[in-house]
Amino acid sequence: MSACPEFETLLHGLFDGELDAANAIRCEQHLAECAACAAVYAESSSLRTAIRGADLRRTAPEHLQARIRASLARQGILVAQYVRRIALPVSMTLAACLMLFVMLPRAPDIGMEVAAGHVRSMMAAHLTDVQNSDHHTVKPWFMGRLNYSPPVYDLAQDGFPLAGGRIDYIDNRPVAAIVYRHGPHIINLFIWPTEGADIIPTGSIIRQGYNIRHWTKLGMTCWAVSDLNASELARFEQLIRTATPL
Repeated sequence: MSACPEFETLLHGLFDGELDAANAIRCEQHLAECAACAAVYAESSSLRTAIRGADLRRTAPEHLQARIRASLARQGILVAQYVRRIALPVSMTLAACLMLFVMLPRAPDIGMEVAAGHVRSMMAAHLTDVQNSDHHTVKPWFMGRLNYSPPVYDLAQDGFPLAGGRIDYIDNRPVAAIVYRHGPHIINLFIWPTEGADIIPTGSIIRQGYNIRHWTKLGMTCWAVSDLNASELARFEQLIRTATPL
């Protein structure tokens, strides 16, 4: 029996305790609903228990232990001599590299901030400040709350109905978060002003297990994030890029 392809990697991460909180919750909820993935996870747990309980250690013969100890002693002398020769120049080089790393400005990972905003909106039960499927209600709500008017699109006929909007905080500034749905999936579309020509995305990026699309249109930078598969989120992005703002 095999696990669902979408959750196969996540199951390994959950098993090893390497998932962040959002993906751990998502994976545990899936295990409660999917018998195939639950069986794979249980089989892995049983295998780990069996390996831990088995006596797999072996003691090397005394003559082999003596040879290893003698070899380690000889190597230790050589290593100590080598370290004394290179320690000072290497330490100076490492110190210079560390200073350079600390002094250089690091660009923020906007994709990570977008994914974190998406997770916050669902875990804190704060998906929308204005909950409405009518763009005539959602768009005016942002007036007076932001110093720009974000575009709102009606994509209900294409399978992406509007759910509402809220104010979020990305890249050290308040931004508009327009919320859409696609079946059981939530899409957060973060929008704020930018400069320069329109940018057409070349593909999805992944942060914290979520698919993300980024593009600019009409002076606005747009970041769409969801647990939708990459092709469906790309279709959503294409609809937004070709739609007329309302």
